[in-house]
Amino acid sequence: MANQHYQLEIPVEALESLHLEAGDSLSLSVKPGALTLTPLKKQSASQELSIRRFLIPTILATIAFAFYILWQKNALIPLTGNNSIATAVIFVGELTGMGAFIRLHLQKIAAETDPVERRTEWRLAPTLLLSIALIQAFASVTLFWAIGYLFQAASFDRLTATILFFVFIGIINYLMVYLVTLISTPFMMSLLIVTIACGVLVAMVTNSQQLWWQHNFSFLGTSKAHFAWTFNATLIIAGILWATLIDYLFVPIQKRLPKNWRLWILRIFLTFDALCLLSIGALPNNPGLSHFAHDLAANLLILGTGLPMLLSYWLLPNAIKEFRFFSLGTALGMMASAFLFYGIRYLSLTAFEIIMLGLGISWLLLLMQNIHTLYTNQPLSYQIKLESQSQVTD
Repeated sequence: MANQHYQLEIPVEALESLHLEAGDSLSLSVKPGALTLTPLKKQSASQELSIRRFLIPTILATIAFAFYILWQKNALIPLTGNNSIATAVIFVGELTGMGAFIRLHLQKIAAETDPVERRTEWRLAPTLLLSIALIQAFASVTLFWAIGYLFQAASFDRLTATILFFVFIGIINYLMVYLVTLISTPFMMSLLIVTIACGVLVAMVTNSQQLWWQHNFSFLGTSKAHFAWTFNATLIIAGILWATLIDYLFVPIQKRLPKNWRLWILRIFLTFDALCLLSIGALPNNPGLSHFAHDLAANLLILGTGLPMLLSYWLLPNAIKEFRFFSLGTALGMMASAFLFYGIRYLSLTAFEIIMLGLGISWLLLLMQNIHTLYTNQPLSYQIKLESQSQVTD
């Protein structure tokens, strides 16, 4: 009796691109009109390792916190404020969370088999680590600011405070360990959107009674606004994260296409915009020289966004038609908004700033997404033969 078997010959280049070796297991999925081969990942060991790496520092930090509050000899530990649970979680969480993230990320880079990819990852590591550290600190401070706003003057006994500290530190450490597996260009784009949206929304809510919209959008970062640091920190962190995203997007592409001058021009424009956004947050719209510098940075951001919009057909000749039309429409929308504000004073300053910021950031994110799609998401295709093998059995 003969058993019929079939064999696929997979090109070496395809195996090397996925870092596969002889003996590795693949999963075969059969769909109507298609066969899909997917490498099987060994997850159990890595999951156990991840649990150890966020649980051990959490336990050690909790023990240190317990000894600290015993040494303080306070019967009640406040939830927020000085010498509180929040203060301990913010500082200790930054140390343990970033420590875990840095260690795992560097191990991930060291384990990279492709020397070009490894050098690229080392090149990108400093800006990435700085961005993640700032985002973690900002998120922790904002979280406990909101908790303190909801639970004012809340205090707990030592045991309850220790348990709460353990829970918060455990969540932070787990998220930072899990974050290592998510780092990619699309994730960085999503993180940038969430950072801007959440930070600006918090600033708007906290200043709603100040009637901030009767002044201007930049009022949220001035000395007259409540918790102006949330708005300014959002723009600063967004600028740094933006610069990190640009590095993450362009460095690998330009290693493959070093002489593509269109990419160099786009990178210069995007980096310039990131610096302008950072400057807007670092230079609040307070009276005096700061007001002049703030307005200058804002106008330069509009200029640095509008020029590549108008030049998008020339800078990205292979982009899809929808993106070109969107670029042209966005540029026309920005020019119309400028005319309605500067020309006939129809728009208020607040409306003008929100429209320009919304259109500009939306287009820049879409631009980076199109660059990522054009230059990095190009699947490799091969033609392979299906060969028949027969085995004779008794």
